[in-house]
Amino acid sequence: MDFISKKQKQRAILASIIYLVLLLLSVQFVFVRGLSDLKPVYIFNISGDIFGMFMGYILYICCLIDVQKTGNDLKWFLYLLNAAYFGVFTDSVAWLVDGVRELSYINFADNLLYYLCAPLEVFFFWKYTKNFLDIDKKTIKLIDGFQFYGCLVSILLSVSNVFTKFYFYVDQEGFYHRTDYYLISLIYVSFSIICTLTVIVLERKKLQSYQIVTLFMYVLGPTIVSIITVRIYGLSIINGVIMLFLLLMYCILNVVQGREKAIADRDLALASGIQEHILPRLFPPFPERIEFDLYASMTPAKEVGGDFYDFFMIDQDHLAIVIADVSGKGVPAALFMMVARAIIKNQTLYSRKMNPSTILSKVNNQLCEGNDLELFVTAWLGILTVSEGRLRYANAGHEYPCLKKNNGSFEIVKEKHSPPLAAMEGLVFRGGEIYLDKGDTLYIYTDGVTEATNSKNDLFGTDRMLSALNENMEASPAELDKKVRERIYQFVKDAPQFDDITMLCLKFNGSN
Repeated sequence: MDFISKKQKQRAILASIIYLVLLLLSVQFVFVRGLSDLKPVYIFNISGDIFGMFMGYILYICCLIDVQKTGNDLKWFLYLLNAAYFGVFTDSVAWLVDGVRELSYINFADNLLYYLCAPLEVFFFWKYTKNFLDIDKKTIKLIDGFQFYGCLVSILLSVSNVFTKFYFYVDQEGFYHRTDYYLISLIYVSFSIICTLTVIVLERKKLQSYQIVTLFMYVLGPTIVSIITVRIYGLSIINGVIMLFLLLMYCILNVVQGREKAIADRDLALASGIQEHILPRLFPPFPERIEFDLYASMTPAKEVGGDFYDFFMIDQDHLAIVIADVSGKGVPAALFMMVARAIIKNQTLYSRKMNPSTILSKVNNQLCEGNDLELFVTAWLGILTVSEGRLRYANAGHEYPCLKKNNGSFEIVKEKHSPPLAAMEGLVFRGGEIYLDKGDTLYIYTDGVTEATNSKNDLFGTDRMLSALNENMEASPAELDKKVRERIYQFVKDAPQFDDITMLCLKFNGSN
């Protein structure tokens, strides 16, 4: 079992290089400055900062490789951690270069970066809190806008210090000095923290008590430490304390949430296994029947899918084939899929006239009963009379099938669509007939095939699907399935799969 993906490995390697380079730079400045020129309190500060950097590096790697995946989304937490890490780094360098005339330009650049870290930290803390609370209210969007533009203005003012010396300056002797306008740099930071804590209080019903305390402690902990140490000249341990509280927040919030997610993932894996085993998976499905060859596959976009296929012998001379797509995703769609599959199979097996249109009408009425979630199903049902090669079918809002006659190529068989199943009671579904000759092949699929999307948001489409089918028209159903799937994967590449991909292919070899 792989505990870390290739992408995570690359991110871990890049983070290791950046974090360790900054750590080594801090250590290098210690030797450049020399310990003998440093006051004991400065050494204490620098030691705390270097320890905080070690802690931040280990925490970042843990976030990437934690097998429990630590919660819903760590993106904003990682951004927060990076900003805090740079804060610790710039703080350590500031103590080492201050008062060194030859390093005055480094002193100025370092403090400029230090001023940028604070607004970024509080902004990322807001985004992380908002994501953790999973709120999407109108007032929250307004606060989100304030946070973004406030952070942007704060950063621009800090950058302008290069020309205006608005917040600080470094004199000719290499010493750092704050101006009388220094407190302006704290306006956005203060208001951002107040807004974030206010939202936590207002949305406290979504959180456990320990979660509220943890989020508050990230702000209050460093604040209390600052108040306690304010009278001790030169003592600055706030950045190391921030890193310590980030570790605390990670352990309490994300690891606990990740454990709950791991349990949910296990349940989804069990549901996925159940769903996989209810679909026919043994091929060839009817080894004794040489009149036809059949193959089908389903690749869910999530742990469980809403697509399904099915095929079964109604009697010795009639083969039923079904492909369907339930609206929606996830567990609700999967449950509705299992119900729809069972009803379609039961209605088909016990139908006297074996009329697909009539069967779908009965299935539709049953699915409409108690459909509180208002899900619907597109479905294509065909019944093949093997001795005659006659395929009667009905289409309930599903994709057009593809047909290849013996000496021809695959083409779309277009007909008027009927509404999907479970949309409304009392619907009538249109039907049709196809006569299959020896060598004819039928290919049916769900919209996950044609709507597979690449990183440029281009669709795979019917033209590419037909092209893939026609590359080797005499191939077996299993080979055709493999060919189309290969072409889809080559097209989408690294883009995520948004919909289930389901295909069923039937090749008619002729009656005995």
